[in-house]
Amino acid sequence: MLCRMHLAPFASSSLATRLGTVKTLWPHAETIFSELQQEMEKARQFMSSFEQLLSSQGPIAAERAPSASAVATQGSGEGFSVCQDVKNFAPEELSVKVVGRKVVLVGQKETQNVDEKGSFSYKYEVLKREWDVPEEVDAEALSCSLSKEGQLRIEAPRLALPAAPERNVPIQVSPAAPQPGAAPEDASKTQA
Repeated sequence: MLCRMHLAPFASSSLATRLGTVKTLWPHAETIFSELQQEMEKARQFMSSFEQLLSSQGPIAAERAPSASAVATQGSGEGFSVCQDVKNFAPEELSVKVVGRKVVLVGQKETQNVDEKGSFSYKYEVLKREWDVPEEVDAEALSCSLSKEGQLRIEAPRLALPAAPERNVPIQVSPAAPQPGAAPEDASKTQA
């Protein structure tokens, strides 16, 4: 069996220049690695597009198919109310922020385990959800509460519009505009 290593001394000799290119049975390492890199790049692109699909469809799919982490939202009537299952997260691992007219919930959790055989495992979980706050809702009065069952409720009341006192609005009368085709009075007096 011929391989690159067996032909290396031959390739540097003067005989190699007279015979030309020598083929080996083993593929070049550069060829294997370039093919492997191409396959890995294809896998990265697939994972990236799959991740984008999941992130764009995530909230929609969660609303369509209720599951353990289902989201129930209300944006009309009483105000804004969202309930999210966060039982896998401790309260200190959660944060709720208002960014403009959006409510952003972020949960981050790290778990490290070492078993009796000395095997080590590390797990990092992230939960991120965003909801649009309707214009008629007071985002400044947003409140959060966490139940014992692990349900996080985010609520905000409707905006209370202040009652405007009654007042009279004066009507302004503007002077009459001259009619088109009619001669102004001052011009007719000077001609007479």
